[in-house]
Amino acid sequence: MGFSVVHDSPQLLWVPVEPAEVIYTGSIVAVNLDAPLEGVGVLPVAVGASNTTNKDRPYGVVVGNNNIDSNQQYSTTYNAEYITQVAAGTPYGSTTNYANVEGVWAKGDPQAMVQIAVIKPGTVLRGDIFNAAVGTAPTEVTVTTGSGTDGIGCTTGATDATTVAAWATIYARSGKNAGIYRTLTSASTTAHVWLKAMKQDMEIGDKAVVLNGIRPYANAIMQIDSEATYIDASADLSTNYFKIVVHRLDLSVAGKEYCEFEFDSDNFCGHRA
Repeated sequence: MGFSVVHDSPQLLWVPVEPAEVIYTGSIVAVNLDAPLEGVGVLPVAVGASNTTNKDRPYGVVVGNNNIDSNQQYSTTYNAEYITQVAAGTPYGSTTNYANVEGVWAKGDPQAMVQIAVIKPGTVLRGDIFNAAVGTAPTEVTVTTGSGTDGIGCTTGATDATTVAAWATIYARSGKNAGIYRTLTSASTTAHVWLKAMKQDMEIGDKAVVLNGIRPYANAIMQIDSEATYIDASADLSTNYFKIVVHRLDLSVAGKEYCEFEFDSDNFCGHRA
């Protein structure tokens, strides 16, 4: 589980983890620009449009760590290995075994480190889409009122979040329009409208997935979870979000929904006003 690099990471690097931080394999990491401690931490959820309040810059995706004493700690909550950095003063006199670090770092430095695939503008990532928890799929809704006679619009059971008009997607999972994506122009959890008609009317009983923020291609917005391991389908995107560019959105299989995307260049300007 967690994020992974599809292509265009410039290199793998070993970097230290900031004191007392827990980091999972598959997490996106950053340097905390509010208080730049020694090491990286989990990329916080976006605060502000395009993360303009928080400003932390996505730096890399964790692909491994240097913990050999605990035979790799594993989280069943995140379905991933993780490492915990010691307190700031603990490396002094420590005999804990950390190993396999390469690059400029001393092999005997007793501190937690992670190996990351560096993220740059243009790096394409793949992220699972979950509803507020790892393994919980976005809600599959049932159509309660169909399109009528024009192939535009329907009413469903409640979706995971109120959609932001022009920044949301409906995907028909069953019925005459199965497999079709449309971008929503509506802001609702139940009443959905799109501009381009589907090939047939949506009918009562049809199944669909409505995803807030992420369009099927190009510019979109998203939010991550608190450990930066997945795209959160339940997030309110009216104020706080990352800007992204979508390469592939796949909502076809329940529990295996994912998006391949790159961060918009706005997210790499950590020192912007």
